Amino acid sequence: MPPKHDWRRQPPSRHAQGQPDVTPGGIGYGISFDDTALLWTNSTIADYYVIAPTVLNGYVSTLYLTSTCRAQLGTESLIWYNAQDQAGFWIYDWSQNSSNRWQAGMDNLPTTHPEYLSQRPDEFGISRQMCHLRNGTSYVGLAGGSYHWQNQAMLFNFRRGGWDLIYSSVYTTTNLAGNLYTSGGGGWWGPIVETFDTYTNVNPVGFDLIRLFQDGKANPLWITAKNATISQSSPWQLLTLAPDTSFTVAVSPTNLPVGSYQLGTLCVTATTNAASFSLSPTTGLASAYWVITPSSNTWDKTVVGLAPGRYTITFNPLPGLVTPAAQVFTIAANSITTVQASYGTLLRAPVITGQVLLPGHFLQMTFSGPPGQPFSVRGTSRLTAPMPTWPVLSNSWFGTGGIATFTGTAAASNALQYYRISSP
Repeated sequence: MPPKHDWRRQPPSRHAQGQPDVTPGGIGYGISFDDTALLWTNSTIADYYVIAPTVLNGYVSTLYLTSTCRAQLGTESLIWYNAQDQAGFWIYDWSQNSSNRWQAGMDNLPTTHPEYLSQRPDEFGISRQMCHLRNGTSYVGLAGGSYHWQNQAMLFNFRRGGWDLIYSSVYTTTNLAGNLYTSGGGGWWGPIVETFDTYTNVNPVGFDLIRLFQDGKANPLWITAKNATISQSSPWQLLTLAPDTSFTVAVSPTNLPVGSYQLGTLCVTATTNAASFSLSPTTGLASAYWVITPSSNTWDKTVVGLAPGRYTITFNPLPGLVTPAAQVFTIAANSITTVQASYGTLLRAPVITGQVLLPGHFLQMTFSGPPGQPFSVRGTSRLTAPMPTWPVLSNSWFGTGGIATFTGTAAASNALQYYRISSP
């Protein structure tokens, strides 16, 4: 493998802790992509949570929690620790000149930008301080004989529940192979704990829910043992591992408690961020925020720490949208299970197609509605009565979107009766 970095004497654009001035480091623990896996042609976006304590604790010279997005000239959105300073956030752009690859940074993230950190449960239900990062590369097009690309790096703002674009750059190559992954080139390492020295005591660090969004697809590619490999060096102790979507490691003079490896994770996707659901049996811990996936209007939410077994997910109704049917699924140990909820179908009002007064003062109405949508007929003799209090006279279900007929009760010749048709 080529060196991971050439960060010697590369000053950041903004710094207060001092520039990282170190030779390429080693992997204390981390993931590398397999040569034939997770390849892309138009875009690739790495999305992951970084388990980032405020400080590392014992002796630490320099340590990075970093990843590529599978592009040779992409960015790395990384958490940087320097001695006993607080965690910082930095962007290293491989597309820039070798003397100017540090492009943006924030020192002392817990103090200066706490909105980018949140306590949330990892895949094993253990509460960790995390930062949600996303760095990606996309192919823009061919112009002037050059191939144009764009790099972007984002941080999830937990305070407002959405992404903040931190950095963006556009650049060119003379051929596609200059940026798409090729064996022996850059972009081969995934989330890694990058080390540079001897570490005597380090609080738990790592990554959670590691995935790639590629070529405009809404569904992610999870990092698994089939598309990536793990490297580990002493004295890093593995605390939790869900091969390979999450891991936590530490350095301690004593053995730290090791988490269970037999839990699963549920990822729920829906076409709106307002959707909610419940699980039966009730278990696990849901993530605090919905997160929109790249290049789509799909949102996802995770439930972590699920014991293996069968579950039923029930979706709560949303005004104006068809509620998805309940689904039964199985959670396996050390797995990601995805359930999709299509909330995108809009409810439509029924259309009255005819009405006639029958002998005996009976009113008959015909009306149509969209398939699979319930409606009720309500009636009252007092137009001033609040509509929710109008008695329900009949319920109809339009399984085929056809015509329905309603016949009202007989009324006195001089009486008035008002009707309305609505969702029940």
